[in-house]
Amino acid sequence: MVYLEANCTGGGTHFPRLQHPSPDSEKHEWCRFIECDTATDDTADPELSEGITFKPITGNAVYWENMRADGSGFPESWHAGLPVKSGVKIGLNIWSWLQVGYEPHVDEIAKRKH
Repeated sequence: MVYLEANCTGGGTHFPRLQHPSPDSEKHEWCRFIECDTATDDTADPELSEGITFKPITGNAVYWENMRADGSGFPESWHAGLPVKSGVKIGLNIWSWLQVGYEPHVDEIAKRKH
């Protein structure tokens, strides 16, 4: 997920199953990229206090893999794009797909050639 424009409030990408960095000095480095104060904010949505929300920052990207090589999913990849409260956010999703050993059916190959 690439943030092409992020002149907004809200609009982060929330991963509720990822563990937030520990409250040591390294956390502060991550706070440039993730929301760190939502757990202490009285107006924050309680559901957002779990996990990590990546801030929408123009030019930044968040990369994750949804699937293991065996085809099963990573539970930690469960995520949601949060609503933009004000301003504009434009994102670019880039889907990549590779499955070792996959061979397209003959019909699929024929369609691509035409």
